[in-house]
Amino acid sequence: MLAVDVDYVAFVGSRKKAQALRAALTERGVTAERLYKLKAPAGLDLGAITPDEIAISILAEIVAVRRGKSRGADARF
Repeated sequence: MLAVDVDYVAFVGSRKKAQALRAALTERGVTAERLYKLKAPAGLDLGAITPDEIAISILAEIVAVRRGKSRGADARF
């Protein structure tokens, strides 16, 4: 994972699982710079609960990234 240099990678899973993934990748030698690019959990924070809502939040984030919107917490989409 993260072997290819890309601008955006998202992880579909909980924050707890994302922390475990980051820890495992760090142990495997993945740099902090590459880990920064890992967006977890995937999707915009819309308060999504159902699988359908989560899917929509992920697709909305993909569109935002594609259109050059910031991924920061203060970004306005």
